[in-house]
Amino acid sequence: MSGNGEAPPSAALRADEIAARSGSSFLSGFLCMDARRRAGMTAIYAFCRVADDAVDEAADRATATRHLQFWRGELAAAAAGAARTPVGRALQTAMQQFGVDATHLGDLLDGVATDIAPHPFADEQELHRYCHRVAVAVGLACLPVLGATSPGAREYADALGHALQRTNILRDLRQDAEQGRCYLPTPWLSDPAVPPSWLDGRGPADAYGPGGAVTRLCERLADAAAAHFLRARRALQALSRRERRALVPARIMAAVYAALLPALRARSGDVRGPRVRLGRGRKLLLAIAVLAGLRS
Repeated sequence: MSGNGEAPPSAALRADEIAARSGSSFLSGFLCMDARRRAGMTAIYAFCRVADDAVDEAADRATATRHLQFWRGELAAAAAGAARTPVGRALQTAMQQFGVDATHLGDLLDGVATDIAPHPFADEQELHRYCHRVAVAVGLACLPVLGATSPGAREYADALGHALQRTNILRDLRQDAEQGRCYLPTPWLSDPAVPPSWLDGRGPADAYGPGGAVTRLCERLADAAAAHFLRARRALQALSRRERRALVPARIMAAVYAALLPALRARSGDVRGPRVRLGRGRKLLLAIAVLAGLRS
């Protein structure tokens, strides 16, 4: 096997097996693509999945570090045409057929590594860098497979990645806090004063109600996500019809997450309830609306 790290269990699985096991609704957006592009997107998706699992499913930090190092080695091997795992070989094919840039997936690995030793971010710039690594970089890697590589398409990927990741952070505040993870800038936690422990629901009751400290923090994060969604919509509108059609899988994801954001706002700051989700039926209707050209 490639790399200097310890091979994780996922190293033996094919990209399509990993995608199927994930059950992600995002994969439905691949169905409108031809077989080659669908395989390329599946390879990128599978690599992202194994990168996340390298940290999330590891028994300890040392194991996570070794597993992540393994995938760094396999990414380098794929870029050199010498991949040894099924996922690596699928990614190698995508690189050869579409020119997928390994640099972007290297950025993803750097972002995932943040979770090995999590800490609140020092400032908004650090939050921005994290969102770029774990979301924007993935979008940029996908663009050549989708067939949209103009500067405008890259601007769309940048804006959408920041919007999606901030929405993810808002949705998973409590679940992340329970794992000792906090993706918010320290100044945000200082004004209003919100100890990280409050993010898992252990703070005073009024912190989660109207005007409460956690509520205001959630509103700030929702506003930041909404601003990036607006930037993404404007970038999309400026693209050619051909590129807008090429970006349908990304647009479906954008529609789903943009619909999720109002539901998160309705929750306000009460992170103590169940994780906010959209039902499969709602997601299907959003996908159909995108395919029908009813949503941008």
